[in-house]
This record gives sequence, structure tokens and C-alpha cells, in this order.
Amino acid sequence: MRRVPKHLQVKVIKWFDYLWLTQKCSDEEKAVSCLPDKLKAEIAINVHLDTLRRVEIFQNTEAGFLCELVLRLRPVLFSPGDYICRKGEVGKEMYIVNRGRLQVVADNGKTVLATLKAGSYFGEISILNMGTAGKECGKYSKRTRGP
Repeated sequence: MRRVPKHLQVKVIKWFDYLWLTQKCSDEEKAVSCLPDKLKAEIAINVHLDTLRRVEIFQNTEAGFLCELVLRLRPVLFSPGDYICRKGEVGKEMYIVNRGRLQVVADNGKTVLATLKAGSYFGEISILNMGTAGKECGKYSKRTRGP
């Protein structure tokens, strides 16, 4: 109807299939947005605190700090094959892998140098340098691993 190319149609269908399989949907944010701030905070802490505890750099951190950090987290969902960042890009965010796997790939996009799994993180240097010009993504690109 809207004359969207077939390859884009397939990509959109795969995205919704992935959302369905992982039981994630955009309505979740709408439903939570109408809750009082205190209740939103309690939900965020219950949902994300275990993820932060798995992250090596946060393992010896006070619970109060982790709770404050949880309130600043923003869940992001990527499709298999998406690039999260590419070599040379300026990083402005830290990412924590909650579920799934990411591949760190060489310039050719095919050679897998490392695989990041739940509890892995990257981009921590870029958030430490937020007041400056920022830090590049790193020496290599990071992308989600296919199914």
C-alpha cells in the first residue's frame, strides 16, 4: 500500500517476529509511563538490578548507588545483525548486554574478534568523558549476533 521495498518489508516483519519472540513491545513503555514515579522506580530496580550486579565494574558497589544507576538505565533492543557502534564513531553511551550476544568485528565486518554475552559492557570510557569531545567507539565495531 505504501510502496515500501520488499527488503524493508521483510526487515520490519523480522523485527516484529523478534519482538514477539522476546515478549517485548512498545506498549510496555506506554503502560509504565502513566505510573507514579515511585512505582516506576520500584519496577526499574526489580527488573534491572540483577543485570547491574552481573557487570564486573559494579560488583563491589553500594546498593544505593546501583539503585540510582538503575533509574537512569534505558532499555534498548537491537535486531540481529544491527551495528550498535562502528569504529571511529564518537561514543556517548555505555551499553550493558542484558540478553543475547554481540560480536566485536574487524574492519571487514566478517572476522569476529570477540563475543560479548549477558553481563558484558562497553562504552564506559565515553560516559566518563561526557564533558569533553567524547571518545570513539573503539578499535572495532560491535554488532548484534544473528539468530
